[in-house]
Amino acid sequence: MAYEFLYQKAEVFGIGNVDFSDDNVILMAGPCSVEDEKQMEAVAGEIKRHGLHFMRGGIFKPRTNPYSFQGLGTEGINMMCRVCRKHGLLSVSEVMDTRDVTMMSKSIDVLQIGCRSMQNFALLKEVGKSGKPVLLKRGMSATIEELLLAAEYILKEGGNKVMLCERGIRTFETETRNTIDISAVPVLKSKTKLPVIVDPSHAAGRKDIILSLSKAAIAAGANGIMVEVHPDPEGAKSDQKQQLSLEEFGLFVDGIKDFCSKLGKKLV
Repeated sequence: MAYEFLYQKAEVFGIGNVDFSDDNVILMAGPCSVEDEKQMEAVAGEIKRHGLHFMRGGIFKPRTNPYSFQGLGTEGINMMCRVCRKHGLLSVSEVMDTRDVTMMSKSIDVLQIGCRSMQNFALLKEVGKSGKPVLLKRGMSATIEELLLAAEYILKEGGNKVMLCERGIRTFETETRNTIDISAVPVLKSKTKLPVIVDPSHAAGRKDIILSLSKAAIAAGANGIMVEVHPDPEGAKSDQKQQLSLEEFGLFVDGIKDFCSKLGKKLV
């Protein structure tokens, strides 16, 4: 049976004052995990200084090792909400449980569905019903079609602002944590007008090649990039090797701005 999928009929949209048109490249930045007020203030101030609009931060952390830092939970929600409001930033954070959707929807601007939850269909339906913008990450072993069908679950429930995120897939290669699928960007954009975001931090698991991967993603047509930044990467409670310091983040932003201008695009 042939279906007319909602993702095929999607239109370009904006969040707040940020437009996801192909003329813009959106940069979402922030720490892997929300840890304390001082950390969040430092990162938020740097994001704002560069004229950016989105701050990401993990509040509920799905970790392979059950003894690893799991996030601050509700304390982290309140902290992130305060900092983002103070600096006029839009917040992006992962929701893991259907029971938390309503609570997070009251404070968080963009609900993220992590790669491990991409096929948690009950969760997809719940975030769709919330009406909040959703950043949907591709599962590490998911096909492009499976990613689009996961987005369809959200769209079907009324959530009409879905961003698709390529964050690396699992392959045999060991030089990077995952293998970033650059080909997914133009393929997705040929199938839908939903924005395509690329997360080179989680794809690579190392920060020395994040700028190169980001440029490749933008050249392929990505609508946005998501990177991790921390005031003290070595002291971070999670993903130390992939988080940019504030100084490194500044150099990264300068490099991306210059690259975008050469393509006739604007970094926002």
